[in-house]
Amino acid sequence: MRRPAGIFLAIFALSISFVMPVSSAALAAKRSDSLKEADNAYFQGNMDGSIQLYEEAVRKNPGDAAGFQSLGVTYAEKGSFDKSLDALLRAQELAPKNAQIMVNLSLVYGEKNDSGNAILFAEKAIQAEPKKASAYHALGLAYEGAKNIEKAEQSYQRGLGATPNDTDLLLALGNLYSRQRLVEKAVAVYEKVIAADPKNVFAYSNIAYAIEQKGDWDKALIYLKRAAQAAPEDDIVWFDLGRAYKEKNDLVNSLECFEKSQALNSKSYKTALSLAMMYEQVNNLEKASEYYVKAMALTDNIKLKEAILTQISKTTEE
Repeated sequence: MRRPAGIFLAIFALSISFVMPVSSAALAAKRSDSLKEADNAYFQGNMDGSIQLYEEAVRKNPGDAAGFQSLGVTYAEKGSFDKSLDALLRAQELAPKNAQIMVNLSLVYGEKNDSGNAILFAEKAIQAEPKKASAYHALGLAYEGAKNIEKAEQSYQRGLGATPNDTDLLLALGNLYSRQRLVEKAVAVYEKVIAADPKNVFAYSNIAYAIEQKGDWDKALIYLKRAAQAAPEDDIVWFDLGRAYKEKNDLVNSLECFEKSQALNSKSYKTALSLAMMYEQVNNLEKASEYYVKAMALTDNIKLKEAILTQISKTTEE
């Protein structure tokens, strides 16, 4: 499954994100200079720096719920879930009716495999804001974490009843069906996403993934090509196209797509490894060795490094 934009905390590559309390220019203008400085570090990807600045900001203003929420979100994105909970629970004490804080708490508890509290805070968020799509999304994910598929489906359907055609909820429901191998139901839901948002790359890709379960690579290719049209700068789209062409034994188009993926994201060891194997398959051993070396440099997995090194040796001998 593809990940929808602006979303985090992955469950089968569909995830729901923590939301920072800086969602508009008006809200940003109300934040203190200390928080603005921390926000800048956060949005520049400097997580350690932003945490230090958020910590400093809440020390200066211990009654600032937004500051504690931002701190909690940043800790969560670094995987420090206990520290995230401490900050978010403090934020909730200061702003007990804030639904987004409750959603964030639900997500963190979900990451800690505490389905009970994940469900509890998602339901609280719904009570606080009945039309908040992300609250239903969090609830569905919490039930998925609890292995209660029926309740998860009901949660997504409840959300769509409150917020019809919300594409994130539709993607979540489609992915749920796809994981259950209910391909026709999954495709029908993804088609609703496309009807609401014709350029939604995740819907096209996820339809292709669902169809692949039936081995229909011709039809999967149709949707992957549409995904590439919708998001030509997305390296994963081109990787998926390369993989599909490879299944069809169309080596020329497969290589071209993997090369496009590599050009868009030179840090992907999977793409480098795929290119190495493809070039070896077409007997271009020089290019195969080049990409095997790249793939080995891009992974920290010792066993994979050893396997690649073995393959490099074989390619060199040939």
